[in-house]
Amino acid sequence: MSPTTPPGDRPLRADARQNVEQILQVAQDVFADLGYQASIAEVARRSGLGMGTIYRHFPNKTALVESIAIKVMRESLAQVQRALSEEPGSWTAFTRVLRHMVRLRSGQLFPVSRGRATEPGPELSSIRTELLAALEDLVARTQQAGVLRDDVNAFDVVLMLNSIPPRLTDTEDGSPTADLADRYTGVLLDGLRAPGSEALAQPAPGRREIDQFFRTVHGL
Repeated sequence: MSPTTPPGDRPLRADARQNVEQILQVAQDVFADLGYQASIAEVARRSGLGMGTIYRHFPNKTALVESIAIKVMRESLAQVQRALSEEPGSWTAFTRVLRHMVRLRSGQLFPVSRGRATEPGPELSSIRTELLAALEDLVARTQQAGVLRDDVNAFDVVLMLNSIPPRLTDTEDGSPTADLADRYTGVLLDGLRAPGSEALAQPAPGRREIDQFFRTVHGL
């Protein structure tokens, strides 16, 4: 399934495909700004599309969020692969990937749909597994180069990405205001550089802790 071909759909006409792309991009921004409690009505308001158009392509919010998750995970996976092949060093590849994921708010969507009554679709499960493996490889290479502290793992990184605050919104009209992501990403990266001056408590998190975090915090 492509992000521009919702579940059960045949290949879309150009205008319908454009609508789907617009819905996905706007919804991604809405959830980044307001969290998963944001309504489909807010997506419709910001996109300028009717509720019927959105529900024609995505039968419910779960389907919409899963499609966004697939989109951003695919983009993040491609970014890991490109960074490792294009950057001159492991640290620059690592920082490029983290800053990219923060811009996409990938961390917020990473383990989406875990713990639901229904299991996520095979495409979501597959791309999530691929991205986790790519991040583990990136972390291992950066540690082997001696520039990333050796007492963190890829699961730490995913959870830390979720500590980056969302864009702040104006309380009057809900429009985005300050975006402090780049500022706090700098603080995060500084703390991850080897050798690290503060000993970390053990044990390190694993997949179980990531899934539990998202069930508890986001109800996913």
